[in-house]
Amino acid sequence: MRRIGRYEILGLLGRGGMGAVYKAAAPLTGRMVAVKLCRPAEIMADVVGMDECRRLFLREAVTMARVRHPHIAQILDVDECEAGPFFVMEYFCNNLGVVLGEDYEMDKPCRRLPVDAGLRYARQMLSALRRLHYEGVVHRDLKPFNVMLADWGEGVDEVKLIDFGLSRLRGEVGGGHKGMVVGSPFYTAPEQERDPDGADGRADLFSIGVSLYRMITGFLPDENLKMRKNSSELNPELDSKFDEFLIRAMSPSLEERFATAADMLAALDRLSAHWESAKAATCSLLETEERPASGLRGRPRA
Repeated sequence: MRRIGRYEILGLLGRGGMGAVYKAAAPLTGRMVAVKLCRPAEIMADVVGMDECRRLFLREAVTMARVRHPHIAQILDVDECEAGPFFVMEYFCNNLGVVLGEDYEMDKPCRRLPVDAGLRYARQMLSALRRLHYEGVVHRDLKPFNVMLADWGEGVDEVKLIDFGLSRLRGEVGGGHKGMVVGSPFYTAPEQERDPDGADGRADLFSIGVSLYRMITGFLPDENLKMRKNSSELNPELDSKFDEFLIRAMSPSLEERFATAADMLAALDRLSAHWESAKAATCSLLETEERPASGLRGRPRA
């Protein structure tokens, strides 16, 4: 395939349940973009049918287009060609899953990020979620591979959420299909696994908790709570404050989890402030240990 609509195809970026994503060049400007074409996986088409796949695909484009936020990928165009409907997004060459070194064997340990980076990514994800939930959108498939990283060339990248194909809108009735799994292993909240259509924004908060745990420990939390290790057991830089935050974020009980993205964001900001204070205290201690003791400086000899 050389073109999708007006866009010159440069290569395949990946495939998902609802379609294939290509790197492409925009007409006239040559700007690099990502083009998602409605080309559902065979199992998806069998479960929900092609007409429903098309409806869900176009709804994903509408959902992304209606929400403007610095940490949500922007829709640039929606159109249709002989191959089917497609939409065009900003192009980013990296994502959090690649940075972590995740692959299809997700339960294996991955690369551990610096705590500062993990906290910063989690904060940006929560900021985007706060806006999504305000607009009545539950993402339902938050995981590292759906978190793109935009690098503006200044040494600091930023989060861009993508893939709203499994999202649910406030007031939407049904839409679920028998045999259809909504979400990704390890990152999906237990109540969403049981009842995808009944899941609310707190399911997304669970996914953020798992993502942060993964980023700053290099491991996924054990699904058996009795076997699950606290983050401080896996990363000596962390302490009980991180444990308390993550235990609440990943609680299987809705009542014990953070109630809203705004609540979780405020708690994360407090945790980040605690982390900065702990770093400053450690640096101050190191400086004190390295400073020569007063009055012991040697005198010049004749």
